[in-house]
Amino acid sequence: MTDKPGEPLNLIERMAKRLAAEEGAATNVAPPRKIGLVERAAEKVASLPGPFAETPSVRDEMTAQLGDKPAHASANVPAPHPGIAPANPKQVRLDFRALRQNGMITPDNMTSAISNEFRGIKRKLLQKVRDPKTRAAVNNLIMITSSLPGEGKTFSSMNLALSLAAEKGLHVLLIDADIIRPSVGNMFVSPPRVGLTELLSGKTSNVSDVLHRCVDVPNLSVIFSGSPRNGSPELISSAQMVNLCREMSSRYPDRVIVIDTPPVLASSEAAILAGYVHQVIMVVSADQADKHQLRTSLESVSACQNICLLFNKAPNWNEAEYQSYYGYADQAAPAPTPQA
Repeated sequence: MTDKPGEPLNLIERMAKRLAAEEGAATNVAPPRKIGLVERAAEKVASLPGPFAETPSVRDEMTAQLGDKPAHASANVPAPHPGIAPANPKQVRLDFRALRQNGMITPDNMTSAISNEFRGIKRKLLQKVRDPKTRAAVNNLIMITSSLPGEGKTFSSMNLALSLAAEKGLHVLLIDADIIRPSVGNMFVSPPRVGLTELLSGKTSNVSDVLHRCVDVPNLSVIFSGSPRNGSPELISSAQMVNLCREMSSRYPDRVIVIDTPPVLASSEAAILAGYVHQVIMVVSADQADKHQLRTSLESVSACQNICLLFNKAPNWNEAEYQSYYGYADQAAPAPTPQA
């Protein structure tokens, strides 16, 4: 009884078998290692014309059959870029109670009066952010500052970021660059300690380590200030900060970056950063900064070509008439008294 015929060998296997037989007959020693035969057989095949020429897929299949890993396998796998965030970045949640206590926008109430006010502000900003032809966010670096502390720059940064994130097809990155007195983290539940200072100081080299996606607003991502350290203010005006802003600005055509910076008169670093952003929003609080202070602040950020003033803490007036048009007025509020 005869044995069953074996499976037909492919060209590489036949060539390797032939070389082994020839070398064994000539030297009368054990044939060399399989990998040596494979390499020489592959070279033989590579010298043949037409469809027998060697390709990476041929060698991969051949070496896989013999239990060897192709030498070029690791070379075809690109190394991850340090500026690219992973598919599942870290996540944070908004503190709705803190937002309401500070009179800010909340995602569950986008019809409030404050939401309507910032909707009008973002419309004017988006006219300068987007390219009129492609609609891409080209001038997307927006720096928010003030002359003095307590004028509401973080209040404005948070509200603007939440309002922009409500836009369809627009992603927002909020960066807390006020590393002296950070406040953005107060609006989130258990904000992380690792943030901008660790990234700029080199303690962490990957943006994805400090980039956090907001669960409550999927289009919003946040980079918190991080832990304060010696020399932290100088990090805002460093080349690392400039490179980070440029990289994040050019990498994503559908992203707007909102940067909350220290007050201009309290820190000179914000004025240096103004030369690298596309728009500056100067928050002016009623009855706080005088004309001289405001003029000095505007001169400090004059390196930016687009500067807007945002008037905050304005005196109250009768808003029921225009609020009721949009349905924002409280239904229980009394009607305004007619004027003679």
